Amino acid sequence: MKKEEVSQFYDQFSERQIKIGVNERLIFLFKQLKKLGLTKKSKILELGCGVGAFTYLLSKKVEKGYIEAVDLSEKSIENAQKNIQKNNVQLFVGDVVHYQPQESDFDFITLLDVIEHIPVEEHFNLFKNISNYISEKSLLLINIPNPEYIKYLHQHQPESLQVIDQPIELPTLAENIDKNNLEMVFFQKYGIWEQEDYHLFVVRKKREFKLRHLADERTLTQKITKKLRQKLDFIKFS
Repeated sequence: MKKEEVSQFYDQFSERQIKIGVNERLIFLFKQLKKLGLTKKSKILELGCGVGAFTYLLSKKVEKGYIEAVDLSEKSIENAQKNIQKNNVQLFVGDVVHYQPQESDFDFITLLDVIEHIPVEEHFNLFKNISNYISEKSLLLINIPNPEYIKYLHQHQPESLQVIDQPIELPTLAENIDKNNLEMVFFQKYGIWEQEDYHLFVVRKKREFKLRHLADERTLTQKITKKLRQKLDFIKFS
């Protein structure tokens, strides 16, 4: 399928996205970013931002940082620009597989419910491109529907699917990540509308293993606190 056809689908789909707005899934993902260290000074690249519902959430928190968001659909970006008019938020039309960010050294890069809509044969190039600009400090957050849930929809509710809506199997995703000098550091199954209907991944640039004794990096206060917790746990389970 040509990118023009996909773009046209999302130009039309943008009206539905606007009606949905900020939903439970986006709120959950926003909370995950906060747990990972999102602050008002964070620098974020949002790949596949749609009409900017998640961008809007980010802009409420990131008051002094920078948000760069991109989407294939020109209509979606137009709608996002109408709703988000802040100097530290930049919105662009572009193909996330080949997109070259305007800025660099991001704290977070997000692919939230995006890669299931990109043909699997393009995933290697997507992660190759990300690997070229992700920094040592960056965390890449990936969210996808559970592939078994997508398979169920293909069989029982095909009318609910988007123009490209494919199951992304964990081995395939892990292989594309690994081959592009990236590594998965966190994986979670969770449910929003159905039991375990989503998968969440945190990825970073691959690092060389170095032996570091955690005890050597703790302050005296941290060491004392750890000892006390160990004693309390021992009392609890004895």
